[in-house]
Amino acid sequence: MRLISKVFLFLLGLLSIPAWGQPLRVDRLSLSLNAGFTRLVLEADRPITAEISSQINSLGLNLRLLDGQFTLSQSLTGEASGVVTGLRPALGQPDTISLQLLDGAMIDRAFQLPPQGGRGHRLVIDLLPADPAAFLEAFAAPVKLPLAAPLQPAATPPGRDPRRLIVLDPGHGGHDPGAISASGRYEKELTLAVGRAIAARLRASGRYRVLLTRDKDVAVKLLDRVKLARNREADLFLSIHADSLAADRATRGASVYTRAEDASDRDAEALALRENKADQLADTAQEQELDDVLAILVDLASRDTKRLSGRFAGLLTASLSERIPLRRNALRAANFKVLGAPDIPSALLELGYISNPTEEALLFSEAGRNQLAEAVVAAIDRFFDGP
Repeated sequence: MRLISKVFLFLLGLLSIPAWGQPLRVDRLSLSLNAGFTRLVLEADRPITAEISSQINSLGLNLRLLDGQFTLSQSLTGEASGVVTGLRPALGQPDTISLQLLDGAMIDRAFQLPPQGGRGHRLVIDLLPADPAAFLEAFAAPVKLPLAAPLQPAATPPGRDPRRLIVLDPGHGGHDPGAISASGRYEKELTLAVGRAIAARLRASGRYRVLLTRDKDVAVKLLDRVKLARNREADLFLSIHADSLAADRATRGASVYTRAEDASDRDAEALALRENKADQLADTAQEQELDDVLAILVDLASRDTKRLSGRFAGLLTASLSERIPLRRNALRAANFKVLGAPDIPSALLELGYISNPTEEALLFSEAGRNQLAEAVVAAIDRFFDGP
C-alpha cells in the first residue's frame, strides 16, 4: 500500500507539470476598448499566471508569463487599442510580452476565465488610463496576475488638476497635405499653426489643460485622434481644417460643422467624404461590436453629446462672426468620422478657403491666427461658463 501511495503521488506530481513540460501555447491575443478601459485577453492551452511590471526608462509594461517560455500561434505585430499602442515579444526575454503605452495606466481588474464555447483558458487584463504619479505607484513593484480581487482605483492625488481638458485636432499631416492654397501652401501647415495658436491662448488663460492630437508634421489616423480624446477623458474636441476649390478663387468664409448621419446640404456631404477619405488606413479599421445594453447606453450618451456639440458649434459660429468673414449658412452638419466620440462634445472648424488669395493671406498671417485663436477661446469660455 505504501508503494502504491508513493507511485500515486509520483504520478500526481507529473500531472501537475503543465502539459508534460511543454511550453505554454498562447493561441490568441486581443486588445479592445471597452467603456473607458483597455482590455487585453490572452488565450492559451492551460491557465495562465503572469507578472506585470513597468519598463525601465520608457513608457511601457512587461508582461512575464510565469510558465516560462511560450509559443505563439499568431503574430504580435500591428496590435493597438486604447492606451496600448503596440505589443511585441520582449528582446532577450522569451517569457515576456512588451506593451507600449500611449499614456500612463493602471490595472483595474485581472482574472481567469475557464474554457468555454470553443475558447481556451483566458487571462483578462483591464487597464485604465492613469496620470504619471498613479502609474509609478501602481507598478512600484511587479504585480502578480490574476488578481485575487479587483484593485480599488487610486484615490485622487491631492492637488490633481481639476481644469477642463480641451483636445485640439489639427487636420491632416505627414504624407497627407490636405487642401492646397492658391500659392501652393498646404492645409496641414495652416491647421497646425492655428492649433498651436489656440493652445497657447488657452494655456495662457490658466483655465484649461490642452492636448493636441499632433504637435508636428506627422500623420495620425482619424480613429486614433478620437481614441486619444476618449482615453484622456476630454471635455471638448475641436478638429481644425481648411478648404480649397481649384476652379473657384472667389469663394471664402469660415464654417463650423457638427456630426450628423444626414448632411445638412450637398457641400457639407462632399466635404465630409473628402475628409473621411483622407485617412485610408482609418477607413479600413473595423468598428467594435456592441451588445444590446451597451448600444443603448451609447445611444443615450450620444444624444446628450449631440446637444452639447450643437450648443458649442453655435457659440463658435457667433464668436467667429464677430471677427472674421463667415460662409453663408456657416453652421452645418455632416457625417465626419473624426467627430465620432459618443461622449465628448465635438465640432469641426473649417477656417476658410485657402484657394482664395485674400483669405489665404489672412489665414497664414500671424494676425489671422490671432483672430481665430481669440474667437475660439471666447467660444470655449462661453461654453463652459454656461449650464
